[in-house]
Amino acid sequence: MNKIKLFLLVSLLGVTLSANAQFSQLGPKNEFMIKVEAGYAPFIGNTGEAGDYGYYLSKFHHAANLNVMAGINISQDWFVGGGIGLNYYHNLKQGLADPYPGVNIFADFDFRPIWKAVMGLDYQPTTIKFAPLVGGRLGGSLLMGDANTYGTTFTPMAEFYGGINWYYMHGLRNMEHNWHSFYATIGVAWMQQTVFLPIRVGWRW
Repeated sequence: MNKIKLFLLVSLLGVTLSANAQFSQLGPKNEFMIKVEAGYAPFIGNTGEAGDYGYYLSKFHHAANLNVMAGINISQDWFVGGGIGLNYYHNLKQGLADPYPGVNIFADFDFRPIWKAVMGLDYQPTTIKFAPLVGGRLGGSLLMGDANTYGTTFTPMAEFYGGINWYYMHGLRNMEHNWHSFYATIGVAWMQQTVFLPIRVGWRW
């Protein structure tokens, strides 16, 4: 009887330690993160109703941009934060359209599913080098336009994007600095009565 009790005690202790280890391995790991990215957004088309002087960006303006974001990396798979972006709206054909500067302020989120599920458990048996990426942004867009027409305009902005991450410090899930990566995305953005196709490269750390 004593041997049975001892066996049950050891088994119960082993299960408890295993569960604690699994929880420690798979539990949330929240870290502060910064993302910096540069991109180019070709003009797709105008939307909505044109005013007395046409659309805010009416002459096929493309947008070169630089974005900086800060936020929280949640359990390695999610990012939620805010950012600011600088835009340079221009046309590649010189003289067709005046260039305008602009600023975006937005909330940013993305999801990088780097886990593998085995029998319902979140488990990652191998090192991670690449992972897909999907995300979106919501905020406002400020355009410093031509003072003789619309001047400074402010509109909502929205964007959805997808891409791929390369984890240059890759390792097992939840290892230190495993979330650091370079990434590339392509998406669809709407702001200033205009639809763009943003293509970006970035660095997260």
